[in-house]
Amino acid sequence: MLHIGNEIKKVIEQNHLVKQDVAEQLGITPTYLTRMFKLEDMRCSSLDRVCKVIGLSAAHIFEQESAVNVQKVSANAFIGEAKAELNVTPGEVATLRELLEEKERTIQILLAQIGTLSGQHE
Repeated sequence: MLHIGNEIKKVIEQNHLVKQDVAEQLGITPTYLTRMFKLEDMRCSSLDRVCKVIGLSAAHIFEQESAVNVQKVSANAFIGEAKAELNVTPGEVATLRELLEEKERTIQILLAQIGTLSGQHE
C-alpha cells in the first residue's frame, strides 16, 4: 500500500523545496511537517492542501512509481465466471501513454489532411 507521507517527502526532496517554507505555507511547524512524513494516510483535504503548496495534483502522488498490480479480478456478479490478471509496471504505463499521445497526433494530422482534401473537391 502507498505510504502517503513518504510520497510527499519524496516529492519535496526531488523538487528541492525547503521544508521550512513548505511548512510555513501550510501554516504548520517544520516539526509537524516531519511528522506528516510518517503518516501512512491522511485526510483528503490535508493531502489536497499539501499538494497545492508543493505544486502537484493529489493524483500525481498516487502515480509515483508504484506498480499497478491487479490479480485475479472476478466479475462473477456481472458476466458470470470471468477472471483477469494484470501486471503493469510504471515504465509500461509511461510507454503506453507515449504511444497513445503519438497515435493522437497521427489522428489529428490525418483529420487535417482529410479537411484539406475535402476543401479541394468543393
